[in-house]
Amino acid sequence: MIKTGDTIPNIELRAVEDGGVKSINTYKYFSSKKILMICIPGAFTSTCHNQHLPPFISGLESLHKKNFDEVCCLASNDPIILELWRNEFKNPKITFISDGNLEFANKTGLIKSYEKSFMGIRIKRCVLVIDNLKIINIFIDESGLNQTSFDNVYSNI
Repeated sequence: MIKTGDTIPNIELRAVEDGGVKSINTYKYFSSKKILMICIPGAFTSTCHNQHLPPFISGLESLHKKNFDEVCCLASNDPIILELWRNEFKNPKITFISDGNLEFANKTGLIKSYEKSFMGIRIKRCVLVIDNLKIINIFIDESGLNQTSFDNVYSNI
């Protein structure tokens, strides 16, 4: 599993930009930036939608004061679903990125079975602090929101 000091994988992800689905190369997109990446098991799922992501949206201004260039939300849903989810939150200044083929999840080892919830294999609930392609901090929850909550992440970055 990826750990502090490791470099993120060089892969293609997807996002909706300017009304169309665009490819995002992780090395080009995250190079020379400090990124907070919120990884969630699924858009519109009860915990992600109601508890996990909303505090990060309301806390965006305070995150930018900690010198983050960008806040991203990564999920295994397809980019269109993630765009609909972003719209549901009134279009926050968060980039919603699709790992639809679970390439990021697999290459980082951040993979988990959610089969009991009928969601199949997804990325683990985690938050990554990435600075110029390197992981400088990682928060992972196997269950619940103790490590990956906004309050915990904010107070430890």
